[in-house]
Amino acid sequence: MLSNMPKSKTLLGSIALAAATASALLAQAPALPPPLLRLYPVALDASGQPVTDLTAADFKIVDQGKPQTIFAFHKPAVEPAAPLPPLEYTNRPDGAMPHATVVLFDMINENQADRLDNWKELDKALPQLESGENVYFYVLNLEGVLVPIHSFGPKSPDDKTWPKDVAATLDKVMKAASHARPVQSGMEDEVKKTYKALEDLGSQLAGYPGRRDIVWITDGVQNVYNTKHPCNGDWVECALYVPHLAVTLEGESTAVNPLSYSRDLNPDVNRDLEQMALLSGGHAYFREDIRAVLKQISRNAVYSYSIAYDPSAANWDSKWHQIRITCERAGVKIQSRQRYYALPDSRPGADRMKGILIAAFQSPSDDAGIGLRTKISPAESGKGVHLEVRIKASDILLHEQGGKFTGAVYFLVSDRGASGTLGDPSVASYPFELTAAQHDAVMKEGIPLSQDHPTTDAVQQVRVIILDENTNAVGSVTFPVK
Repeated sequence: MLSNMPKSKTLLGSIALAAATASALLAQAPALPPPLLRLYPVALDASGQPVTDLTAADFKIVDQGKPQTIFAFHKPAVEPAAPLPPLEYTNRPDGAMPHATVVLFDMINENQADRLDNWKELDKALPQLESGENVYFYVLNLEGVLVPIHSFGPKSPDDKTWPKDVAATLDKVMKAASHARPVQSGMEDEVKKTYKALEDLGSQLAGYPGRRDIVWITDGVQNVYNTKHPCNGDWVECALYVPHLAVTLEGESTAVNPLSYSRDLNPDVNRDLEQMALLSGGHAYFREDIRAVLKQISRNAVYSYSIAYDPSAANWDSKWHQIRITCERAGVKIQSRQRYYALPDSRPGADRMKGILIAAFQSPSDDAGIGLRTKISPAESGKGVHLEVRIKASDILLHEQGGKFTGAVYFLVSDRGASGTLGDPSVASYPFELTAAQHDAVMKEGIPLSQDHPTTDAVQQVRVIILDENTNAVGSVTFPVK
């Protein structure tokens, strides 16, 4: 372990990294960090405005009645990012965590009158959106098929103007879908198709960096119940398919936000939609303009905290768990997930860690879970590039003991050509130990990693991936080398 950071005029010099294969490193990996439960709460004051200066001590978490200790804590990034100098790249170009949203107009779970009303309202409201950037739109027709209005695609995230022309496309889709409900359609079939659509959209969103939300326009939620499981007044506990939906959305870091314009809103419908939102960390909206809903969801994504706690090993019991998260500061209200399904992960520790690295390696986009900046220059040998990587220190778990701070990351570098990845990535384990002064420095300037990376003429891009060995959080940034 390095007991001191290398010295230079900015305390951020080169660090020699011994390259090794991923399999060899992971086989020698220490005990995997305990499974963490991650929450992304939003703190609001009495007027509904975000509160961004809370500390970990301000939050109290209770899981199944048991107080929990916060394992990792990150505040919202509210400061605007400084412009990047030439040949420097980041996975957080705006300084804050990226965000993507998909709107799902659900015809299955709406009556005909509400479908028509919502169609007309969307025709009027969507063209008035300030921007359609990182917003997608699908219709779930009566056959349970997702019909794209503005679909996921390589160029879609940057398309800000699509809402201006959306009415004609939506009208065409709605006219084609406006017919009687299929005769063979039953409640269980409709529930399966609805949940599958939500999971499929979450899977598509998982390819995009940062926070992810689904705005689900629906009259309510139908359910199929397990007759062998007593409900005791809590429909979530005995509903079939809901555990699978909750676990899938959690794995995809996607929140569902029901939005209902129903003419028949009642306390039962409202409660059910609110419960569905709380399964994934979303929020339920009733008869609110779609523009205001999208604006609030985007704001919450920017101003959310990131909290992880470590339940006991016995916690993962394949049952629903209730979470209560509160704030010690008077007048602050917390919006957060309040329930999760504690599904155990039986994979060996090395396989779980390897799976996270592989997912980041194969992803079509960068992961912004750990903030990264990389500056490139010609390698001293003249063959390849020199990498100066800065890791956002507040995104890494640093253990403090005896006045020193310790942590460890995996550092992976991969090459990419015109047709995809090239060769095997290089992987190194980087443990570090910081004095209090060094800790203060890296909290301001980032944790430095530096190395030469050889490339060939076929290499067009390089991707850097960082994985925190203490939390399994990951971040990546991809940049051109030609």
